Amino acid sequence: MIDKLRKYDELFARNRSSGNELSNEIFVFENRGSNLILSAPHATKTFCNKREKCADLFTGAIVKLVGEEAEISTLIRYKYMPQKVLISDFVAEKSIQNHYFLDVHGFNKDIDYDVCLGIADGNENSYPYLAGVVEIIRKYGLKVVVNHSDYSGRFGFTGRYQKMFGKPNVIQIELKKYLRDFYENQSIVQNVTIPMLKEVAKLYEC
Repeated sequence: MIDKLRKYDELFARNRSSGNELSNEIFVFENRGSNLILSAPHATKTFCNKREKCADLFTGAIVKLVGEEAEISTLIRYKYMPQKVLISDFVAEKSIQNHYFLDVHGFNKDIDYDVCLGIADGNENSYPYLAGVVEIIRKYGLKVVVNHSDYSGRFGFTGRYQKMFGKPNVIQIELKKYLRDFYENQSIVQNVTIPMLKEVAKLYEC
């Protein structure tokens, strides 16, 4: 597993995480026919707020592996462009808005949580799978919070999707770096992060 993650990470890390040797497409959708789509919109660098944003390290490799092993569809940014290109526009263009999305991000800030979940509004009951996602994360001994002030889902893909389609179908999941870094924390990624994400993904298929 770790060797495969590192192999995938090499793809996304090329050219300072620009990924421009990977594909002619900015976003690549691997359709496995699942209700859920795992997305990694910052697997490479992105352009937002009029500047270049660093990649959310390791998210591309992790989402790619989990999608393959759990047979879940994935939507991953494969290429950097020096202009704003939004995942929500891709979803609309490809007419895949009737799926659920777990939007995988990474954070480095020193806060007292391992996982931050973001939703587009304050009503947690609007999200049919949110309580189950929280329960699974806690089962793995991780501290989780919904709509942390620094990692709210009101902006980004979660908020834009809600405005465009009027559905509470996107949950943003922010993972602390130690949960993503399969170079420094092989055991944690292999025994906590990957099985946790697989279990969460399967929740949507029941």
